[in-house]
Amino acid sequence: MAPRPPLLLRLASGLETRPVKAALSILILASVLPAPDLEDALRPYFLGIFGAELLLRAVLLRRLGPERPRLDVFLFAVDVIAWLSFLPLEQILDAHAAAALPVLRLSRLFLLLRFTREIARDLYAIMTRRELLEQFGLVTLAVWGLAFGAAVLLGHLAVAHDYDGRGPVPDATFLDRMWWSFRQLESADNLVEHLRVHPAVAVVSLGLTLVGVFVTSFIIGIGANVVDQVVRAARRRPVGYAGHALVIGAVHEAELLVQELVRLYERHRALRSLRLSEVWQWLVHRGPPPTRHALPRMALLGTQDDPPAYLYAPGMRWVAYRKGDGAQPEALALVGAAGVKRALILARSDAGPDADALTAMALSSFRAQNRRGHVFVEVNESRNRDLLQAVGGPGTYPLDMPRFLGLFLCQHLVSPGVESLYTDLMTADGSEFYTHIFLGEAEIRAIAALGEAGSGEISFSRMARAAHRNRVILTGVFLGDEVPRRGKGELVSVEGLVPWVNPLLDPPEGSPAWALGARADRVPARRLRGLIGVTPTYAPLRRHGRELLMGRGIAAAEAPAGPSDAARAWAARLCLRRGHLGRVLIVGYSTALPALLHALAQFVPGIEVTLVLGERGDERMPLPERLASLGFRFAPDSPPPGAEGATVPLVRGGSATVYTQRGHDLASLAVRCAARGAPPSAAVFLSEPEGLDRDARTALRLIRFARALESRELLHGGRLHVLAEFTSVAKGEHVRSLLDAGRCGFAGPDRLRLSLVSTERIKNYFMVHSAFVPGVTSLYEELLGAGGQEFLRIEAQEAAQAGGALGFEDLRAALELRGAIPVALELDGGAVLLNPGPEPMPAAQIRAVYAVARGADLLAEDDRPQAIRADARPPDSDAAPRLSA
Repeated sequence: MAPRPPLLLRLASGLETRPVKAALSILILASVLPAPDLEDALRPYFLGIFGAELLLRAVLLRRLGPERPRLDVFLFAVDVIAWLSFLPLEQILDAHAAAALPVLRLSRLFLLLRFTREIARDLYAIMTRRELLEQFGLVTLAVWGLAFGAAVLLGHLAVAHDYDGRGPVPDATFLDRMWWSFRQLESADNLVEHLRVHPAVAVVSLGLTLVGVFVTSFIIGIGANVVDQVVRAARRRPVGYAGHALVIGAVHEAELLVQELVRLYERHRALRSLRLSEVWQWLVHRGPPPTRHALPRMALLGTQDDPPAYLYAPGMRWVAYRKGDGAQPEALALVGAAGVKRALILARSDAGPDADALTAMALSSFRAQNRRGHVFVEVNESRNRDLLQAVGGPGTYPLDMPRFLGLFLCQHLVSPGVESLYTDLMTADGSEFYTHIFLGEAEIRAIAALGEAGSGEISFSRMARAAHRNRVILTGVFLGDEVPRRGKGELVSVEGLVPWVNPLLDPPEGSPAWALGARADRVPARRLRGLIGVTPTYAPLRRHGRELLMGRGIAAAEAPAGPSDAARAWAARLCLRRGHLGRVLIVGYSTALPALLHALAQFVPGIEVTLVLGERGDERMPLPERLASLGFRFAPDSPPPGAEGATVPLVRGGSATVYTQRGHDLASLAVRCAARGAPPSAAVFLSEPEGLDRDARTALRLIRFARALESRELLHGGRLHVLAEFTSVAKGEHVRSLLDAGRCGFAGPDRLRLSLVSTERIKNYFMVHSAFVPGVTSLYEELLGAGGQEFLRIEAQEAAQAGGALGFEDLRAALELRGAIPVALELDGGAVLLNPGPEPMPAAQIRAVYAVARGADLLAEDDRPQAIRADARPPDSDAAPRLSA
């Protein structure tokens, strides 16, 4: 650990902060006001304050050594003169010397130059360049040359005129004529007022005025060029931030990401100040010490000269842009990489197969300057995830975007309708997942003391009941043996901690949470390290964490915990219906396709997948590599599968058949291939990265597919789910009107479902929340994967909808008996209420409930596998035991 700098040096460094600069500027301006009484009254304070500043300036100047800039030496000399001017010299000096004191005091104004010395230095460097000096010299020579020539002409003609404002006099001098000529050039307002003057005077005045307009335009152009160069020079200076966020890479294409980060910071602006209630709890009730979060600042490092246009939008005033290569140490120094708290390194979309290599180079350069900050790295190829982790070391979080997007698309297929929930969860609107980590030995001891006598465990159900009073839906906890710590200016680290999602159920045997003593509804207090919850902001979860530290965050055991009979009966009739996926048609290739194919095979046993790929796009990823990523292996000299196709087996009894085509009309080939077997239950149109407009191509494929359904060229099986990937969902909305269920031969509009998904938007949101919320990456890993806890859409049957009014707390307690944690309600109109309020709601308006649970526990009877169905009993909430893995 580096030694702490001396106290004087730390105080001197504070002179460069903005509040100190502003305060000193105000004092300097007050000291030069022409108010002798005010100056006499404040003189002792001026002497003390500016004397202390002079001492600290001397410390800074001495630290610079022999290489100190001449400007700093000059300003220090002015500092000394200005301080001397506060001494009562008028009582010592004679009258003649005292007359010079006002000039000495005005030297204090030079001190204001210190606070803008960076701009002054840039301006001086720009104005003294040879080309600008030549331009200014040319303009000056032209102006005075024209004035001289006009004065000579008027002198030889001996024209009488009012040249100096005293009227026409015969004794006008050459200098009077020359100054009059210069004023004609300087401003058009000086043109002769009427033509009742000598013709030579009128012609000369008009000519000089016209020339003066062009000269003024030329000077304005030079000035605009100087201002532009000053602005560009300012972008070459370091940002001067510390503890800020940094985005490296294709920032001009990351508008959604930057805007979402700014919105998250803005939503949490209440955390920037100390709260009086927390100070009171700390002082009186021995609560945890109050904390505040720093002002949000962000720096962007891109490759273009001009900053992104979105930085001029409201709310972006704390976002600074610098140009540079993310792998160059000089560029990283411009954005203050050494003091960064969190960094996001984006993959370059134009780099093709070299994207991860460039990302690794930028990560390595960043780690050379900053070993403490957390780095979130976008990974383009899943196989490079471990390599990037090794390059970045501790505190590095590779975000495997192809795998995440593949799992995300799979969720849309196996749980239709879940897109509305994820839209709310992954944006700054509504509620999101947040985590709270207990830090330090003192907090860990306070949490351990909450354990029940004998077992040393905490009831998760009682803890969740108390959390809901703070508008927190508690969905999990962090367990571990290590004590989490956070250094000054660092983020909270969750490395070494194990997330346990849905502690109402036993974790899988042999899992890390099981090894730490986690059992259904029993949280080992001595190993509890953090909370996971769905809240509008981080503040409610933080408040609940503080209440736990003070022993108040667990509901009393004797309090009534059970739901009402109506809620229990209503919740007992809720059931999960999976999307009936027998055969899935996938058109196009994206980096998410391998993960999507693997996830479909895991979620749906015996699934049949038909893949239709184009042979173009080899410049980004050759067709053999694309096929190999999907599990198809061909000899190097063998032709592509073509219209005949090739089939490979998938896990759990599934199969995948791939067809390829060299032409552009991939949708027509997809229709012909899909018609060869059973009607597809779902069709997926992926947005391929190659092309001028990806969304236009996807929309055209959808339209051709719809025409095939309308003409009965492609038959359907009664229900069809069409999932289309767009970069901008708004651009694809017009396709909804073209995909009409009636014209396509479906029995009703609910039989043909069209889901439009923007994976670009979801990718940006996921990266932002991964960087903002510690541990949220591993949380989504489980919720989107197969075999663990999931986000489930549990439908309300018609019999269930006939009840009265239900409160969300009552519903939460009722579903808790079935091992599920509800987080949202879907109403009849399709609106999704995430973390709804406590107000009761008519049960007839609730169409579905979104909950964290295990899918096998809540499947409808006709959706269960036959072996499970034979042993299943109707859900009886009164006698339902705790579900176990």
